[in-house]
Amino acid sequence: MALHIRVECSAVYEFIGSFMLFVQRKWIHNVDDGLEWVRDVEQQVPDSFLFKISELQNYSIHEFDMLFAASLELDHAHHVSLFLEQLQTVSEEEWLSLFVHTGLPFDKEHVVKLKQDYIPLLQEWYEHYFRWSVPEWEPILIQDATEKTRLFNKMSPVDLIELATNGVVFENSDNVREVVLAPMWHYRPIINTCTFTNTTLVLYATESEEEDDVPPKSLKRMIHALSSDIRLKMLRYLSHESVTFSELVSYIQLEESTVQQHLVILRAAGYIRTYWNGKVERISLRQEGIADLSAFLENYVQS
Repeated sequence: MALHIRVECSAVYEFIGSFMLFVQRKWIHNVDDGLEWVRDVEQQVPDSFLFKISELQNYSIHEFDMLFAASLELDHAHHVSLFLEQLQTVSEEEWLSLFVHTGLPFDKEHVVKLKQDYIPLLQEWYEHYFRWSVPEWEPILIQDATEKTRLFNKMSPVDLIELATNGVVFENSDNVREVVLAPMWHYRPIINTCTFTNTTLVLYATESEEEDDVPPKSLKRMIHALSSDIRLKMLRYLSHESVTFSELVSYIQLEESTVQQHLVILRAAGYIRTYWNGKVERISLRQEGIADLSAFLENYVQS
């Protein structure tokens, strides 16, 4: 089955993603300036808001897929204010139908969470923080999405996805018919994927330009990724063949969560390739990522 791909620059995806990051704070230590950003935002929002979101921190991060599914289905033209208005009018029956249509394993209990917790707090997030942050990231997203769109006729869908994500490969699958590629700023350099029936939303990290004399964050991530004996051992193992996550855990002899943390760092540096078929299937070394280190370092040092 042919894989259809489209690039979307959407403030709505950024809106949901930024809220998810602030609430759940998963991988916050791996997000560029993540802890500093959290502290800054905590100073901007009222204490009452911080108290309310503390309840959401007990919910599963996978529940945010409900909001991303709605963002794909509703006709909001990527305007956050319109998206919020539409969320207010979605009935329980419509939410349940959306869950079935997109293959999400949620029920009436989750609709209650949406109406009582998520949607009211999303409105506050927009008023207290998000609407004021737009000038900081919107031009970056527009430029990145424009560049990716220009590449449509120059490479295959699979190659374009790998380029945008720094190493994610979508293998041929009857389950995935469409991939929506969307740049995201708040979660950089982390990639987020939401898998629905026939559609996968890939929120890939975009980069902001640095001053000429400042080392690029991408270069610093590449150097940092090689500063660990464990990660070097992982790369050496992955250079021989592609492996499953469980095989890698067995080889490294560490807790799954620890191995996952190291993989996040290696993936952000572009050193590994992950083969995706609705979920990560296999992992291998990304040779061009290793080669890029020399080129990027030379380019910065000699500039």
